[in-house]
Amino acid sequence: MKVLLVEDDELVRTTLVEMLRDAGFEVTEAATPEEAIGEDGAAEPPTVLITDIDLGSSLNGFDVAAAAHRLWPAVSVLYISGLPFTRKGQKLDPRDSYLSKPFSGSSLLKAINELVGTTR
Repeated sequence: MKVLLVEDDELVRTTLVEMLRDAGFEVTEAATPEEAIGEDGAAEPPTVLITDIDLGSSLNGFDVAAAAHRLWPAVSVLYISGLPFTRKGQKLDPRDSYLSKPFSGSSLLKAINELVGTTR
């Protein structure tokens, strides 16, 4: 399963990439929203986009998710954040889910499996 991970914190991103790869996922990582969505869908679409909400940019995780849904309509999005997603007045698309930081590796894998309806 292909995962696109967008996380601006290098330590968090590196840890999550390692955890996901150890679980058998094919992971592409991006440090910025522009890096994640800048190829206009040229890459093979991910099954799951995991994105932090606050990305230290003028674009946030909701912007990345909106672009991903336009580029890859079948993609599921897992938002990760230390703060509730509702603080920005956002509502989740039915294809998407939210996981509050900090979380365990098993919680992350469970959230992905529930999102895409698989068992790993």
